Amino acid sequence: MTQIAGFMQAVKAYPVIASLRREELLPAAISCKAQVVLISSGDIFNIVEIIQELKKHKKLVLVHVDLISGLGRDHTAVKFLKEKARVTGIVTPSSQLIIAARKEGLLTVQRLFAHDSPSITTGISVLKQSKPHFIEILPGLAVLRVMGQLREHFREPIIAAGLIKDIHDVKLVLNAGAIAIDTSEEKLWNVDSI
Repeated sequence: MTQIAGFMQAVKAYPVIASLRREELLPAAISCKAQVVLISSGDIFNIVEIIQELKKHKKLVLVHVDLISGLGRDHTAVKFLKEKARVTGIVTPSSQLIIAARKEGLLTVQRLFAHDSPSITTGISVLKQSKPHFIEILPGLAVLRVMGQLREHFREPIIAAGLIKDIHDVKLVLNAGAIAIDTSEEKLWNVDSI
């Protein structure tokens, strides 16, 4: 099974991605229902250990490259995450990192900040060049407004992230066409009825 197929299967089974923003929440991320964990904090001294611990518990692991202290934002960082940390994939707003990660065979999620019409127009242009496997929309509830416009240009699956606070928000974005939500709201990592 490809990484993309494995990821799709994981979010279909449970469409919440646990965003690990504090290392002390690692036990909660390990034991939660979410099968995908996004590491969105840490540094080069603890990132490999955190990834190994999550993988030991059968979690697919994404790393937000831009939020890891001491990790460069270049091809070497991507290569490190693949070869030394053995991540499933990366999340970033950077086209260069998306292109580098695709070359390394990693799953790629590119963030699009949908805070106004010009940012969406620019984002569409950028996404066409970088060709990520998945597109992540921030804030997550913007999916309700931009899904139609994105579907005019892309078939890639959409993930919603940011400002999703409760199960009602989760249902709204999933019903709008997102395949998953990415959240640091620990209470949503184990929601029973989605």
